[in-house]
Amino acid sequence: MSMYRALSEIPIPTAAYFINDVVQVHSSIKDNLRDIKRSLSTAIVAGSPNASVAPAVDVGDVVASTAAPTGSACFPRRAVLRETTEKKRFLEIWIGDVLEGSKDVTKLHGSFYSDEFFSALSFSPSEMALMYVAEANEPTEPSEKFKFTPHLGEGFVGKKRPTIFIFRWDPSAIPCQTSLTSVSPILPEDYPVLFGQPVFSLLDTSTIYATGYEYTRDGRLLGIRWCSNRPSGIWEIKLPSTAVDENDDSLATALRCVSTKLTPSNLSCRSPRIYHDAAKNTTKLFWLSCASGGPHAVWEPRESDGFPGLYFDANLPISPFIQLGENAYLIFSSTWGSRGTVLSVSMADGTVRDLTPDSDGKLYFWNMLATNGSTRFICARSSPTIPHELVLGEFNPLGDVSWRVIHSPYIVPSLQAALSSLSYSLVSIPERGNAQTVVLRPSHADSTLPCVQFIHGGPHGVTTTAFFPGTAFLALEGYTVSFPNYRGSVGFGENFVRALLGNCGTLDVEDCIATVRHLVKIGISAEGKGKQFLIGGSHGGFLTAHLIGQFPDVFSAAVIRNPVISTDPLSSDIPDWYFNEWNIDFPIYSSPEGFPETAESNRPLPLPPRRTPAESQRIFSSSPIAYVGAVTAPVLLHLGGSDLRVTPTHGLEYYHALKGKARNERPEQDVEMHWFGKEGHSLDGVETSRIVWETSRDWFNRYRV
Repeated sequence: MSMYRALSEIPIPTAAYFINDVVQVHSSIKDNLRDIKRSLSTAIVAGSPNASVAPAVDVGDVVASTAAPTGSACFPRRAVLRETTEKKRFLEIWIGDVLEGSKDVTKLHGSFYSDEFFSALSFSPSEMALMYVAEANEPTEPSEKFKFTPHLGEGFVGKKRPTIFIFRWDPSAIPCQTSLTSVSPILPEDYPVLFGQPVFSLLDTSTIYATGYEYTRDGRLLGIRWCSNRPSGIWEIKLPSTAVDENDDSLATALRCVSTKLTPSNLSCRSPRIYHDAAKNTTKLFWLSCASGGPHAVWEPRESDGFPGLYFDANLPISPFIQLGENAYLIFSSTWGSRGTVLSVSMADGTVRDLTPDSDGKLYFWNMLATNGSTRFICARSSPTIPHELVLGEFNPLGDVSWRVIHSPYIVPSLQAALSSLSYSLVSIPERGNAQTVVLRPSHADSTLPCVQFIHGGPHGVTTTAFFPGTAFLALEGYTVSFPNYRGSVGFGENFVRALLGNCGTLDVEDCIATVRHLVKIGISAEGKGKQFLIGGSHGGFLTAHLIGQFPDVFSAAVIRNPVISTDPLSSDIPDWYFNEWNIDFPIYSSPEGFPETAESNRPLPLPPRRTPAESQRIFSSSPIAYVGAVTAPVLLHLGGSDLRVTPTHGLEYYHALKGKARNERPEQDVEMHWFGKEGHSLDGVETSRIVWETSRDWFNRYRV
């Protein structure tokens, strides 16, 4: 087995929930032999001092599962959404090892949603109804069948009609009676809203809350993956009374529901969560919000006492609440600098506390998975050399937290020894604001080792200290790997993010080349032939192409994945990126608070702009294609043929430009490309990931000295 295969098959925790003292953990692994991603479920008894871990179970066809929130029941209900290889879909309710209720929903709707933007598994307060999200069936009427309906962008191919479904069952009847209804909010015909992330009110059985995603004013659905600034809001939906339908094979009945938007038009909101104060029998509704439009991954611009603000991947955890006496807190993870930390936020006054200060110097990246609603919570943590392990956090009456590792993945001794031979550090870049880089390298390395700059995308992403198989693989192959967090990266404050707007192709490039030069200056790497390499995708590919074009004598070879090369906004599911990053206003609004009742819904709002020739020329001059004539480094391209975020025409244009130049001017310059026809922007298929990283290693090995 190759080193990369071994690293990529280490499990990564993805979700968890508590069942009394048991933590049920879901993990994902890549099975290189079968070329599939597999899902594992592990039960860990966390109540005892020495946590006992049951063998992991391959859950195979399970799309999603969760337990009902009842904390005292010996056998809480558990919901399972299952989809077989034959594309048959089933919904199941279990109590212990007894199947209490089930339904074949294959013909009633399309695929289940299991993503972070729409999916949900929510039990009603009585725990006799379950809410989830699936794709509605295609219309059959010819007039509707071919009517243009936008899909939801990168990662959501074929998904256009997310729909909330409610499954009800009555186990007191023999056989168990079941019904399935779909939620159909009442809205104006010309104002569609796509609903997801539903949760039941804990006090009012006729009320649910959900996230609603809206079209832009010119009828677009902007891509939502990795983008938190879309037209979206939190809605209250009132359910009519319904009776259980005894016809198990009937079509799902549509519930026409009165709905009201709770959030304003200038904020993008998602991830509703309900806190229940049992002592007072009251509830509070929480959600995430940020300004609509602008940078794609900014949440909360608050900065004080070194706190950079809140930066989430997507959502709050499913169960984010902790109760300490009379005080209640939200617990979640957020990016802080180049690390992920676990934060607590007081519900009383909003005080933020970092629960994971780096007292041991190991620079762990933390990800909070779930709480038990009382004093315990489960986290995953990792570092560049330590794969993901599970850690139980527990508050004492004084509010202090104790930590206990309850599970670490088994790693064969030879691989463990190899990872232990690596070291890592954070290096600040002088005179570049808060810019810093994570450096991973063999422990006894000196500047003679070649250095690979691994540049993240976004640009409002971040490279963290989390364990990542690809970069660990390069370090084990004898490279120093640097992960620069340039201006625009999240986790370093709002000013750091917004400094890049209007400066793409200049300020970010300058930060990256300053990182290269600083590492040379302090003796971590060296200049010269075969010493400096680049790898990056998306905006990281944009910067990689810029660097080999603007500094052709510095870099010996480059690997570029799905890069942004040219300036065409129509070639992306996020056309606003091509405006905001060059500081051209692209207004994004959704329906106003109180919609559809409020008269304010008819007010005129500015439409998304169309670029002027002068603006297009300005963007072209700061794009990598403007520097392609100066490139001398050998270039390997990896392109996903189904990429909707940065369509492969970008990379193809660059490939052909380099090929033509090489044949006319530099016959010794190598230019190669790998084409993955079914892959999207992430290039994260099992075989694809392996080929990308192993061929990248081979490409650098060809030119290292």
